[in-house]
Amino acid sequence: MKPELLYHQSLAHLHVNCEKPHAYFIPYTTDAAAKCGNRAGSARFVSLCGEWSFRYFDSVEDIPDFTAADYTAEGADRLTVPMSWQYALNRGYDTPHYTNVRYPISVDPPFVPRKNPCGLYERSFTVDADTLATRDVKLVFEGVDSCFYLYVNHTFVGYSQVSHMTSEFTVNKYLQAGENTVQVLVLKWCDGTYLEDQDKIRSSGIIREVYLLYRDPAHLTDLYVRALPTEDFGAATVTAEMTSNAPIDVSYRLVDPNGAALLQGSCRVDGTATLSMLVAQPLLWSDECPLLYTLLLSAGS
Repeated sequence: MKPELLYHQSLAHLHVNCEKPHAYFIPYTTDAAAKCGNRAGSARFVSLCGEWSFRYFDSVEDIPDFTAADYTAEGADRLTVPMSWQYALNRGYDTPHYTNVRYPISVDPPFVPRKNPCGLYERSFTVDADTLATRDVKLVFEGVDSCFYLYVNHTFVGYSQVSHMTSEFTVNKYLQAGENTVQVLVLKWCDGTYLEDQDKIRSSGIIREVYLLYRDPAHLTDLYVRALPTEDFGAATVTAEMTSNAPIDVSYRLVDPNGAALLQGSCRVDGTATLSMLVAQPLLWSDECPLLYTLLLSAGS
């Protein structure tokens, strides 16, 4: 067994080589694309959803050395991503398991059964030389149950668990210009199973979307926007707490629900910075009139 395949029973390892959790945002190249809000329309977003090569195993101990030079996925099944493997009916990929009182496994934390069902996913994608040289390439998983080991071009990249949250990896150093291979080994049980024991049907696999993001080498890594009205609702202060991975200039534009630009300017973010904007006589959101303001931030190229 590969030495890294021990993290799923280690209380010291929740994530390995993952980016820190942050707010959800997709980079766009134009204001119009950003306001549209369709991430599939962004040139910085590449979906990896669709048909993947897939092999199911009853136990981690049954897995071949899939990083060996002579390993091939030829002859493997095909499985749609995202999808729980138990719902690929009549293929023998385990069965959905419902429980609401007892643990679904023997209680011996942090250990899980040796017969731990798992799935090996594989697909290829291409990255051109210019993108690889000028962008940070992020590989993002929006949800994998219960944990997974990630390999790119047959090299171990990292590990993550916590099934219903995003796991993000910077993968430039594992990539090559042209075609690349990504392999994801997903396990049904991990030490997190003891904390995720809920009243639900247990199902496993890559259960949410997978995609690449192309970010500038210097970019915003986190963002927290909030709006605080005065007591009489006659004004509101909008603040944007920004975090960057390097010093970067950020331009901003606050647009009202009618599309008019209210405030604009620029600021410098060197690690962290907070932008504050005062809006007089704000238009207030309600169920009857769901009015929204738009904050556009531009950083990098």
